[in-house]
Amino acid sequence: MYLWNRRQSFSLFHTSRGDTVFLGVLVLLLAGTISLFFSPQTINAKPHSPAENLLQGSLTPRVPSGGAEASSSVIELTFGFWNLENLFDTEDDPRNPGDNEFLPERGWDEERYHRKLERLAKVIESFDVDLLGVCEIENRRVLEDLLQRAPLSEKGYGIAHLDSPDKRGIDMGVIYRAPLTLAAGDQAVMLHEIDLGEGTPKTRGIFEANFVVDQSPLLFLVQHWPSRRGGEEKSRPHRIAAAQTARRVVLSRIDSAAQAGYEADILLVGDFNDDPYNVSLVEHLEAVRGKFALEGDRGRYRLFNPSWKFLGTPDVGTLYYQAGWNVFDQAIVSRGMLDQNGYEFVEGSLQIYNQPSVRNLNHPAHPPWWFRKYRGNWTEGFSDHFAVLGTLRVYPKSP
Repeated sequence: MYLWNRRQSFSLFHTSRGDTVFLGVLVLLLAGTISLFFSPQTINAKPHSPAENLLQGSLTPRVPSGGAEASSSVIELTFGFWNLENLFDTEDDPRNPGDNEFLPERGWDEERYHRKLERLAKVIESFDVDLLGVCEIENRRVLEDLLQRAPLSEKGYGIAHLDSPDKRGIDMGVIYRAPLTLAAGDQAVMLHEIDLGEGTPKTRGIFEANFVVDQSPLLFLVQHWPSRRGGEEKSRPHRIAAAQTARRVVLSRIDSAAQAGYEADILLVGDFNDDPYNVSLVEHLEAVRGKFALEGDRGRYRLFNPSWKFLGTPDVGTLYYQAGWNVFDQAIVSRGMLDQNGYEFVEGSLQIYNQPSVRNLNHPAHPPWWFRKYRGNWTEGFSDHFAVLGTLRVYPKSP
């Protein structure tokens, strides 16, 4: 009454004795309410600086919904993979004949190089990604240049990279940010070479990066398997060799984790140059469609490939080639990533990043908008592949 009636509000301090008691009670209640919302702890709370936020997570760590208990112990991370399509610098590396078509005299000048970097950086910023595997990069420098672009320079990303023996001089690498940290030791980052047989030029290998969050280890394997140059059937043995190399790494980690009493958390991403149903993935990598196949003692050695779901949708893929779609860019997980102990792959989270902004809308199929010289003219899009993105949750590791 006193709050809403302007005329009577002037009698607030000129009331009867009974009204005074009423007002006293009202004042006490209001004082209690105010102290509840404006406690000294809340008023004096110090905002985190960007550096402090970085130490706590990906600038502002994401936590899933589910109450205070879940929020205090579970972290959500976004991971992904993107083939950056021939990201070369403009300098001639005499050790790398594969960079000869990406030189200023061929139209690949500093202006065009930095324009591509800017376009890639804007898309990666939109990913809001914590862990991103990439391929078709010439060297570490191009990743450093990419991360210096304005949209990414303040994100706190680190780089994991090793030179590959590929004949074209293209490598794989990883960009990552806190709370992910590289494991200690000289084996935090490794490259496993793929034996393609005598007389066959060397290929990229399998790139291994070992990360830790809250003392929980994550094995991150980035792939760029041999292409289908010469035809799918003729080149198939090369991708089988790549699958067998990756398989040996996976089995070794699964066994070593089992000896320590836990399930290994392994995340494989990459451009496999094969679809999920091809023999290289199903028979040699043993990446299967159904999670039921991972049950039992034998099942612990198999992998789950959630990328199968993209095959059931018309006109969906990560690469458009010769009037057809392929799902060459995939993410695959071990059985250890299907539980809530350490890392968990969030079921249903894997998506193809195929927004209109990265598509060639002038083409009937709306394929990836590439960045290349084609028939004498430059098309300055982004990449000839779409990225794939997914979500992980990090739970405290049970003893």
